[in-house]
Amino acid sequence: MKKNKRVIILLSVLILGIGVSLAYFVGKTIFKGTGATTEGRTATINGSTLDISGNIEFKDIDIYPGHQTLSKVTATATGNNELIAYNLTWIGTNDLSTNLKYKVYVSEENKDIELNCEKKKKVVNGAQQLNEVCTSNIEELGEPISEGEISEITEEEQTIKITNTEFITAKEKGTKKYYYIIVEYPDKEDQSIDIGEGFKGKVYGEISNTKADINLVAFYQETEEGKYEEVEEIPKEGYVLNQKETKCNNEEVKVRIENNEIILTNVSKSGTACYLYFSKPTSDKTLAALKLTLNNEIPDFSKTSCEEGCDESTNGVFKGEENGQPTYYFRGTVDNNYVLFAGYYWRIIRINSNGSIRIIYSGTTAGATGKSAQLNNGITQVFNRVDDDNAYVGYMYGETSQPQNAAGYDATHKNTNNSVTKTYIDNWYTNTLSKAKNNGKNATEYIDTEAGFCGDRTPYEYGNLSIDSQPDNKKYGIGKITTYYGAYYRINKSHQPTFDCPNPSNNLYTVSGAETGNKSLTNPIGLITADEVIYAGGQTKENRYYWLYTGGEAYWTISPYYFDGTYAVISNVHLDGGINYNRADNGKSIRPVINLKADVSITGSGTIDSPYEIS
Repeated sequence: MKKNKRVIILLSVLILGIGVSLAYFVGKTIFKGTGATTEGRTATINGSTLDISGNIEFKDIDIYPGHQTLSKVTATATGNNELIAYNLTWIGTNDLSTNLKYKVYVSEENKDIELNCEKKKKVVNGAQQLNEVCTSNIEELGEPISEGEISEITEEEQTIKITNTEFITAKEKGTKKYYYIIVEYPDKEDQSIDIGEGFKGKVYGEISNTKADINLVAFYQETEEGKYEEVEEIPKEGYVLNQKETKCNNEEVKVRIENNEIILTNVSKSGTACYLYFSKPTSDKTLAALKLTLNNEIPDFSKTSCEEGCDESTNGVFKGEENGQPTYYFRGTVDNNYVLFAGYYWRIIRINSNGSIRIIYSGTTAGATGKSAQLNNGITQVFNRVDDDNAYVGYMYGETSQPQNAAGYDATHKNTNNSVTKTYIDNWYTNTLSKAKNNGKNATEYIDTEAGFCGDRTPYEYGNLSIDSQPDNKKYGIGKITTYYGAYYRINKSHQPTFDCPNPSNNLYTVSGAETGNKSLTNPIGLITADEVIYAGGQTKENRYYWLYTGGEAYWTISPYYFDGTYAVISNVHLDGGINYNRADNGKSIRPVINLKADVSITGSGTIDSPYEIS
């Protein structure tokens, strides 16, 4: 084991002050909030500096229960690649009879976070009262890194650590981290005792004279033989942190790598040691198992794969990214992505970032075309029988707006009801595929349950060429409001498909036992996305010369397209091979999609005569 040579420094830095009074009222305004000023200083240790700046603005008038404040603090580290560790600590008093709630978020980028509070009236025991309902786009920063409460009435100052240990590398030109702190005065039945009271205090960089918390960090890199050997530096190109193998002697410590730097959180004691293991991406191993060769060209996704000739530059296996990890997809007139599994023929869409193999149904005979390549010989199904609401663009959906716009965005797109197509696919899986055998074992033993299927319901305002945070302001995606969804934007405007799934906690369809996604599926089966059709070589024009063209019925994708004010519209692959769109109550055929586990054994060469077989 080799000790990490980078010095970890704990700095004492005054960050900012908080001075706030909150009040409750019945019938009229009786209190106004006050402002808070910022104090800051720059600390210098061993040639490295950490500068904390920012301020809390609390000049709101008429503050009621439920009110929140949003503050931003910036940490800037400058120096010679020293790793600096620090905590944010609140020291102050709370004269209220109510615990104040706080949440802290962090970002490596300066984000435009907005907080809006709206006053609401209510009647309690015959008396009119007001409170506040606050909304923001803070979820763009992910989960809070710290949250808790500032205890009620304290005669003496209390000290609260509002973050666990944070790390930042002091680079020559400076490295920045941005903290966003939300403080909330919560609602309860009676806050009248808090009238005229308040809380105050300051946030500091925690002072510590102890030695560095991390005493040892060791790196291990996977060899070609699948073993691990110790190395001096973080492996770069072609390796990812293996979270399963990585271990710390303090189980609370979390490890991640960003921009080739180690970020450790929840470090709570001295003597912590971490052993970081770096592996070849699982998708790379699957690529090797399939004996595939990459095409290093960069496709033009505004065109079909054959628009300028079906030559080698537009065909083959290409590399993409999914959540920052490599994924590999088939594009053009390929003839080496055939799979024979569970008695059915399939074709490989791509190798997912977790190494699983995404395959689409292609009939019961080798090289099937037309309706024979579609489920139940091309029998058509509506996507949803009703299509007069934004809810019906979903593979699953929630409440419809009766009366108009009664249901908000979250309620509209909640995953509580099955579409007709989902029910049809589930029935086939339950009655047929789940009972099939492959190499003497039940077919379900080979099916991956983590990759999921992305039905992107992120609204985009028509004509706006930048991503618009419509789900946050509840402006689009509800009732009969004309709404254009993510797939429409990427197909017609940006011409940049994605393998990432926006808002995966709602839009990534996974089974209940999965670690990610919405966990709403009964069975691990779904449909191809419109983005995957673009990657494969499709566009909004005819293409009879790429592998997704069947010559049979048009077939559904899982991707919403738009709601035009009257009808819910879903994207599909047209009978001429182009990306098309139709009302949800139109009939299209079905080509189910499943994911095979990354660790399956594979034989064959992927051709019609020698398809890949899973054993």
